[in-house]
This record gives sequence, C-alpha cells and structure tokens, in this order.
Amino acid sequence: MSEKTEWEDALVKHGIIKKTVKGPTQDEIHLKQLEAEQARDKFDDLTLDDLDEQEDDLDEKILNQYRSKRMAEMKAAMSKNKFGEVYQLSEQDYKAQVSEASKQGDGVYVFLHLFAFGKLECRLLNQHMATVANKFKYVKFCKIVGSECIRNFPDSKCPTVLIYYKGNIYKTIEGISEFGGKRMTAATLTWKLIEWKMIDSHMDKNPFDVINSIKVTRIGRGQAEDDDDL
Repeated sequence: MSEKTEWEDALVKHGIIKKTVKGPTQDEIHLKQLEAEQARDKFDDLTLDDLDEQEDDLDEKILNQYRSKRMAEMKAAMSKNKFGEVYQLSEQDYKAQVSEASKQGDGVYVFLHLFAFGKLECRLLNQHMATVANKFKYVKFCKIVGSECIRNFPDSKCPTVLIYYKGNIYKTIEGISEFGGKRMTAATLTWKLIEWKMIDSHMDKNPFDVINSIKVTRIGRGQAEDDDDL
C-alpha cells in the first residue's frame, strides 16, 4: 500500500475526509454502451414470448423497455388491421367511406372498384380483392356500381379502380390489364400493391411470370407450358 493511500485511509478513519469511491473509466462506460446496443440489435425482432425466454440474458430495465415496445407495436397493428373485407358502397357512403376514410391516422390506402353487373372482368377483380383484403387488413377495399359513384359513368369504363390516400386520388387504373387481364390472380394483384408501396410484404417469385407462361388451348382452358416448348 502506498504512503498516499495509507494517509487517505487515516484521514477517512478520523472523519476528516470521506472515502472516495472510484467511478467507472471512460473505456468502461463506452464498453457498457456498446454491450447495450448489441443487446438491442440481438433482441429487437423478438416477440413477447421470445423476450420472456431471454429474461436471464437481459437487464430487467432493458427487458421492460422491449416489452413496452412490443405492446405498443401490437396495439398499433390492431388499430390498423381493422378492415379485412370488401365493402359494398352506395353514393351516400362515398365521401365518408372513401375520401375521408383515407385521411385516418397516418393515412389509409382505400382501393375502390367501380364495377358493372354482369362483366367478367369486374367479377374477377371482386373475387381477388376479397382474398387480398382478408390478408392485408390495413388496406380498405371497397366496390361501388360505377353509375352510382359517378353520374352517367358508362359500363364500358368498368372496371375502373380509384386508389385514395390521405384524401387524394393516389392512382387510377382502367381495366384489369395492369393486374394480368383475365388471367389475373390474387397474387398478381398483391404484386402490384407491393410495387405501389401500398402494402409491406415480399414475394419471392413474380406471379406475372407464371401467368405469362400459360397458353390458352382451343377449348379455352389454360395450361402451363413445358420447358421443352419454350
């Protein structure tokens, strides 16, 4: 023990000075910060159940922060995932259910189909809209008879799609060729919505490659071409 330390101990013993508690060095503080950041990266994508399993590996304060974050994310998702079907609208519903609805929260995409009864293209689009709406419940899918939505709107213009976002028309699509024509599927519709940044999803394969590889036989049925035919 050095003379300086002995002298300090004597002063502390007689109550002349208080014992100095050595604090962490800058290197120790920096190391602790790095460890905390690495823990955040490691546990950032875990669910609530996963976090419970990691109780021994996480500081209680950090664990509670993650739990609070997950709960907030779940509540936010529940508040957004509130649609899940295709809504049939009337002329009186249009403003409240479409343009005003698209202004809710941080903005809602409203996919509105102007349709005409008896048209194959309209039936196809309605069918695949229902499938996609059930999967991506934060996008609002609606349909309305074209002439009810816009006075004297011709059936020949149906199907027409109006996409609203934050009170404005985001995109207008006439016909279904954009979605693959009469060969469209729920997958091709989903692909376009991803492309237009309307939904947060990923598809490994382009579904348009699939429908483009189909040839129509004389009796009107489609079959996939063999590789030998390409």
